[in-house]
Amino acid sequence: MSPPTPRDAARPAPRHRFLWFVALWLLGVAGTALLVLPFHLMIAAAMHH
Repeated sequence: MSPPTPRDAARPAPRHRFLWFVALWLLGVAGTALLVLPFHLMIAAAMHH
């Protein structure tokens, strides 16, 4: 087995890439929820009255 080349060492491990994907997905979901929350509260208040 040959030693890893610098190109191989620079490529992130599949697990590392998967963790980044999950983190960015959760960030997107949280950002969308925060963006929608004021509209949800306005609609809920309008329905209540």
